[in-house]
Amino acid sequence: MVALRKPGTLRSIGITLMVLLAWEGLVRTGIINPIILASPSAIVKAAVADGLQFLHAFRITATSIAFAVVASWSLGVGIGLLVGASRFSYAAFSPVLSSLFAIPLIVWYPMLVVWAGIGMESKVLFGVISSVFPIALNTAAGVHQIDARYALFGQSVGAGRSTIQFQILFPLALPSIVSGLRIGTALAVSGVIVGEMLASTDGVGFWISYHRTIFNTGHVYLGMLLAVGCVLLVNGLLAGLEHRLGRWRQDERDRAPPG
Repeated sequence: MVALRKPGTLRSIGITLMVLLAWEGLVRTGIINPIILASPSAIVKAAVADGLQFLHAFRITATSIAFAVVASWSLGVGIGLLVGASRFSYAAFSPVLSSLFAIPLIVWYPMLVVWAGIGMESKVLFGVISSVFPIALNTAAGVHQIDARYALFGQSVGAGRSTIQFQILFPLALPSIVSGLRIGTALAVSGVIVGEMLASTDGVGFWISYHRTIFNTGHVYLGMLLAVGCVLLVNGLLAGLEHRLGRWRQDERDRAPPG
């Protein structure tokens, strides 16, 4: 197995080095303006000069993203379960959620700054508003598509409303919920970073915006790489959660009686 992996690993390293060399050459020879595209060496210089500052900003951004993701997941799934629980609520409220989601996000931000200031609170709120609606819509759609007889069965055995929602409807709607979480999480990350770029005093987005105004392209691309790192980190955590949920569903099937 190691022998099979080693050539592939070496090939990937070689391709990566060739791309970096070509990238460096395009910028150094002037084919691409360095103000438009920073060279790898410029990004490394930026990391050496202000790497600690950007790591501090990354910690602030990651903390804001964590709060936004937890809040949007909780609100989105909760609202989606309530909206999708009955035909009436789905018909009445799903168009409202769709309409709110259609509002351009930039419209929300001035109000959030007035309400919460330019600190972490406004960034978290912007991330939540960016992500809660697709999570709620996907959850509601997933619950709405479940056969109503499952809920009737829960009522017939004396299950309460919350028990029906979280122990019957929630597991059955998991594929749609996870799909909504994937979309919403990506929007939460971008919402926090955009919020930092619009009005903030720290964070990855703030430093991207700051260095963009003074044409420090290497610093801008360093910030962009850290922003991508935020996305990869959150996606990795979500993939782990999806794996655990899938394993939990399989265990539930294995424990179910045959027939």
